[in-house]
Amino acid sequence: MNSKKSLSMAESFLEIGGHKLDEAREHLKMSHYAESVYSSQECIELSVKAIFLLFQEKYPKRHEFKEEEFERILSRIPDDLKYLELHKVYLYSRFWSQFRTVAKYGFEKLGIGADKLFEREEAELAIKHAEKCRNAAWDLFYRTKKNKFSK
Repeated sequence: MNSKKSLSMAESFLEIGGHKLDEAREHLKMSHYAESVYSSQECIELSVKAIFLLFQEKYPKRHEFKEEEFERILSRIPDDLKYLELHKVYLYSRFWSQFRTVAKYGFEKLGIGADKLFEREEAELAIKHAEKCRNAAWDLFYRTKKNKFSK
């Protein structure tokens, strides 16, 4: 992928991530907490994949990201972008990726559905973390786009 294509893909991921965040908020309003957590996790994942595209034009095609992969991203962050706290984006990604399957299917072997596992507090926290991830990725996107095309 060239730079223009990776920017376009990153923008698409962030737009779709925004839709997932809207879904998470709607599910929260309807007390569908597991669905809210799942949608927030999708937003976080898409935000991280957008960040990968902005830094290296490729992204891991998995739901979880290795520490070594993110370490390469963090090593490329200029000092003036440290305020984005991308290390926290990675933390949120690792944390919520653990709930991806559980938020969708529950604990099948135990016979416990996802709707019995999450409450409002978890859904609200997932939304808060998804917002932080998406906002950091958008800031990075606009900064990258400005730098690449203003020269």
